[in-house]
Amino acid sequence: MTQLAGRLRVVIIVIDAMPHRHVSPSLTPMLWRQARLGGRAPMGAMSLPVSVTYANHAAFVTGADPAITGVHGNHTWIDEIGWAPAPKYGPRAPTLFDRVGDSGGTSVMVAGDQKLVAQMGGGRADVHWPPEGRLPEGTDRCAFGYASDVAVLSALTDIDLDVDFALVHLNEPDTTSHLHGPDSAEAFEQYRATDTAYGEVIMQLADGWDHTLVLTVSDHDQETITDFNPVELAEALSDVSGIEVANDGTAALIHRCASDAYIDDERLQALIRAVDGVEAATALTPDVWMAWTEPGRAFGSTPIPIYGQHGSPRCRTQMAIVSGGDHRVAAVARQIEQSHPSVLDWAPLIAGLLQIDGDTS
Repeated sequence: MTQLAGRLRVVIIVIDAMPHRHVSPSLTPMLWRQARLGGRAPMGAMSLPVSVTYANHAAFVTGADPAITGVHGNHTWIDEIGWAPAPKYGPRAPTLFDRVGDSGGTSVMVAGDQKLVAQMGGGRADVHWPPEGRLPEGTDRCAFGYASDVAVLSALTDIDLDVDFALVHLNEPDTTSHLHGPDSAEAFEQYRATDTAYGEVIMQLADGWDHTLVLTVSDHDQETITDFNPVELAEALSDVSGIEVANDGTAALIHRCASDAYIDDERLQALIRAVDGVEAATALTPDVWMAWTEPGRAFGSTPIPIYGQHGSPRCRTQMAIVSGGDHRVAAVARQIEQSHPSVLDWAPLIAGLLQIDGDTS
């Protein structure tokens, strides 16, 4: 049962790759209704520099910079290993699930992307689905093997949502946009379908709506791929000592080792920019850089044609809507309507609303 902050239930609903620019009364009436009843950031929110799923989801629940969590993209750097899949290691910072539990509260996580359970520390929630981050046998899945929106809704029906903090993730817009492009007819059909599923999630929160505050967000946008010749940055730098590259769609992460073969900023920038198809590069930390492609191109090859990708700064805009029946909704709505929120703002906001410790170190 809700027991923190005077019976306030905070719910964050993440719709993966749902473009802020496509939220409208005709295409997504359920999202639009919640925005009208509460509030909406007029320019959307801003993702981390590398506009990918796992880095931004780590940010949603920690509010900590990637320099602290170690998650700059879909990969994290491990000294003994190199670039490794971020969900295998999770964020190196306390999550909202940790902080709610440590404060005596209760939480729930239900995710369409099973890897997010580890990536977001969802195992610390009182209830999480899928269990241990593994989809149960017979779960309805999308083309990429993640749980369908229907499967997420089915899981929610068996979970008590009378908790202090709940996180729900719907994944299908990301899959469809990758397969067909974010502005394709197929993507628009999926946006409509996921909007309907979103409306059903809202309906499942009806019991207790008077003390509920809902934050509805997306993790990134997508961009259309028009040139399927891969930008081979990793291959081009493979013989450069002390440099290791990880492809992240229309972005790439570059780790620079501090060794006898240390490459200074000017030379590293020149090496990256010399690769055909690279638009620009910048440092994220002294050791980690990011590069991004020219519009319409992506790093590395894929087994099948991918018509939609993300990673570059062009995909940093996130959806940001606040709604609910709690009296605190109005103040939060005014706050996001008058600002351009960052993905790093949500965890501190939620911690403040629930009156739990705000430490993210």
